[in-house]
Amino acid sequence: MSTFVPGSHYAFPSPIPFANTEHIARKMFDVPYAHVSSAQMLDIYWPAAGNGPFPVIVAIHGGAFMGGDKRDLQVTPMLEGLARGFAVVSINYRMSGEAIFPALVYDVKAALRWIRANAQTFLFDPDKIATWGGSAGGYLSLMAGVSGGVPSLEDLGLGNSGQSSTVQAVVDWFGPVNFLTMDEQLAASGMAPPAPFEHNGAESPVCSSSTA
Repeated sequence: MSTFVPGSHYAFPSPIPFANTEHIARKMFDVPYAHVSSAQMLDIYWPAAGNGPFPVIVAIHGGAFMGGDKRDLQVTPMLEGLARGFAVVSINYRMSGEAIFPALVYDVKAALRWIRANAQTFLFDPDKIATWGGSAGGYLSLMAGVSGGVPSLEDLGLGNSGQSSTVQAVVDWFGPVNFLTMDEQLAASGMAPPAPFEHNGAESPVCSSSTA
């Protein structure tokens, strides 16, 4: 039976180092897509040549809903899309220490609406948008795909209310789906977390209401 080591199921140290993007000539950092929180920012990367409109990969970082950043190493595989003619938009969102569900879903949807509202200015193809993330980012990528047109998972007050937040494709790398079974599944794999680190515990970054 394996022994659970707190943090061992996260692939990177905290904070996760930033990706090296010095070789990318066309990029823009820290563009606000809404104005409720300082977390509501995105970075844009364009292919080296061309004026689009470029299909868009929306990169959504993971980090147990409590950490990670739009510029950290998790964006590296998404940036490979630049060589294939995609623009990459990497987003931050409100995490569990700041706001409770569904705020983070609201933020992803707001970013998608912003992309469509500003497609002409930023050389995006508004009809070809894919979300891509791992872990918490995978969950949010999936939620963007399955909750299009669901009013309870959309805060139009965050801006660009006349735009759609639907996506045409989803890449979900190991995103959690049923939070109530995560600890059970870890136990079945021989990695049962001790009480202070249970995903379903009251202080879990996944399930706690807020630490703000």
